[in-house]
Amino acid sequence: MSEMAQTADQRPEEGRRGGCPVVHLDFSTAKEAGCYWAQAEELREEAPAYYNDFGSGYWIFTRHDAVRDIYKTPELFSSESITPWEPEPAYRFIPTQVDPPDHVKYRKILNPWFSPKAVEEAEPRMRELCRGLVAEIAPRGECEFIGDLALLYPTAVFLSFVGVPVSEADRFVAFVDDFFAGFSGDPEKLPGMAAALQGIRDYWEVALAERREDPSPREGDLAGYLMQATFEDRPLTDTEILDMLQVLVLAGLDTTRGQLGYMFRHLADHPEHRQRLIAEPELIPNAVEEALRYYTIIFGDGRKVTRDTEFHGVPLKQGEMVYGLVAGANRDPRHYERAGEYLIDRERIHHMGFANGPHRCLGAHLARKEMQVVVSEWLAQIPDFEAAPSDPLVERGGGAMLSLAELPLRWEAGA
Repeated sequence: MSEMAQTADQRPEEGRRGGCPVVHLDFSTAKEAGCYWAQAEELREEAPAYYNDFGSGYWIFTRHDAVRDIYKTPELFSSESITPWEPEPAYRFIPTQVDPPDHVKYRKILNPWFSPKAVEEAEPRMRELCRGLVAEIAPRGECEFIGDLALLYPTAVFLSFVGVPVSEADRFVAFVDDFFAGFSGDPEKLPGMAAALQGIRDYWEVALAERREDPSPREGDLAGYLMQATFEDRPLTDTEILDMLQVLVLAGLDTTRGQLGYMFRHLADHPEHRQRLIAEPELIPNAVEEALRYYTIIFGDGRKVTRDTEFHGVPLKQGEMVYGLVAGANRDPRHYERAGEYLIDRERIHHMGFANGPHRCLGAHLARKEMQVVVSEWLAQIPDFEAAPSDPLVERGGGAMLSLAELPLRWEAGA
């Protein structure tokens, strides 16, 4: 029995609730890279569900089928709150925290901007941008991958994708970093989180005011497009537009950074996979999908219970919070063959790295393409590289999305 389970059993007055072990787990702290996936696997194999008395308390479901069902049953699990230790969040993101049927209506407004067709049309300029960034890095023989590429490239792509000057990248990166730092559980970082949200909103308020003076909508400009969009035959309100733009910034800049970090740490440690992708570049999309499954950065996803019910054997009450442990579900051996291995040519992956159900990630097509482009363009110029000696790599906690703080790489320049 693990130390975690022993601790729960040593508290008989609260050792079990609803038939589930009671634990006290804070998923927000920084740890050595890989610790959170190991913790998720331990939780999944020791029990299908727990009650976590951290914060105001919430239920954790650890296995694939339960996590899938949380995502696919929005009438039972509301997205009003997606942070289980914060059942009454001070922010409201559209469409993320809106339930069907209105969620679908908001998504239809945004879908054309993030469709497969829109992403394919943008691919040439995405490749050109990435090729140029890698060309600047290659002669150095080393880099800090997170800061030099994994953050810079997706930020530049996203901003250009929605019509914001790339020169604004530093400002938006600071906003995003300060926001996600607020998930650390450190109360001293909460003011920075609030300030970041307000900073993003202030930027877009000015942008909307400027666009009202335009004689016609700007080409390739998402803010201008939203100002012309309608919801049930009425124009979107400024509040709705600002809520939508705010969440797109937070999701569009941080997620790909985290996923790229883990993908390239894997490639640095597995030269056989690098060589296979160079020899068979048609495997790159599959390799990316497997990274999204095996190295999923969504540690878990919260939802609020809408009515009293029993779910996978657990009695739930209206208003309680649940947490689907995505990191455990995506490696569940009950669902995947050789679940604990990264298989570069795995077939029929069907992971939940982009969530699932009606709230599946709006930017999934863009994030996939960004990752595929980086792998392709990097290997074309730097085919042989390794992780540089350093202190143990540290990852941001699962309170937000997992992400490496840094990833030093090295290679023989000019090789």
